[in-house]
Amino acid sequence: MGLKIARNFIASVVAGSMVPMGASAGESSGEFPRRPISLVIGLPPGGGADSLVRQLAKHMSEDLGQPVIVDYRIGAAGNIGAMAVARSQADGHTLFLAGRSVTLHKKMYGHMNYDFAKDLVPVGMVVKMPYLLVMGKHVNATTLQDAMDLARERAGSLTCASTGIGTTNHLLCESLQEAAGIELLHLPYKGAAPALTDMVGGRADFMFTSLASALPYLESDKVRCVAVMSSARLHELPDVPSIEEFGFMKAEGNGWFALVAPARTPSHVILRLNRSLNNALANDSLREVLISQGFVVPLSNNTPEALGAFMADEAAKWTEVLERRDISSVQ
Repeated sequence: MGLKIARNFIASVVAGSMVPMGASAGESSGEFPRRPISLVIGLPPGGGADSLVRQLAKHMSEDLGQPVIVDYRIGAAGNIGAMAVARSQADGHTLFLAGRSVTLHKKMYGHMNYDFAKDLVPVGMVVKMPYLLVMGKHVNATTLQDAMDLARERAGSLTCASTGIGTTNHLLCESLQEAAGIELLHLPYKGAAPALTDMVGGRADFMFTSLASALPYLESDKVRCVAVMSSARLHELPDVPSIEEFGFMKAEGNGWFALVAPARTPSHVILRLNRSLNNALANDSLREVLISQGFVVPLSNNTPEALGAFMADEAAKWTEVLERRDISSVQ
């Protein structure tokens, strides 16, 4: 069933992202934008995504000549916000900051009355995010190997925090359990900030989280980082080993955020939004801020088509993980 869902997603999202590249704003039957733009985010204030979206909104506002207003629609791993945007007018004045979890909604939140792959279309990638495995200072371990040994000794009693079922944090936790042969207790939170706060307070043991979200806690020495979830070490954390150094290649993964718009948004509007996004990301001051906060900014080929293909691949890969781990949908 999961593979069927993934294949349907691929067909839908690639078809939906086929914006004619020869189109231009001059083909518009009306000026765009004509009023303020709402940028919906499905995560709460206080995390790395909050800072990202506010800075992006500021720079896109300057490029578009209209305010871009951040609108928080929290819940269901971002799917409440995505569904609201899918049901909005398809004129480009309502956008959604999408992440991995919403591409999996047919598997995890199938009861919700929308279809991400059919009801929303790609605009462009915003950032990718290296992910880390961090643990509380209260955990009696200093390295990943120590932590895995402890997890085997106390099977099912150590906790792994996430920002919700089906989110990147949760999926990486499942992947590590599968790769390392351990069992952790999943603790879903409503955001990275409350999860990390509980970790500092000794109420959560482990968490996979973005470099952007973890940096303030690492800089203040409130949590310990034991691995980066990539094939190589990060220059920001040169002493922290990559997950591949432990032989857990299947647990590798990062996060990402991208802009999407309601399906049937005119092609010239999608192209104008894509151009505005890329203009903002090319701004030296914004790039410097995002890089300093742990984000990776796309350098080239940031088109709606490229994002559509990327999201289709993501849906296929992580749907298989959910199937293998027998993770059922949320009702």
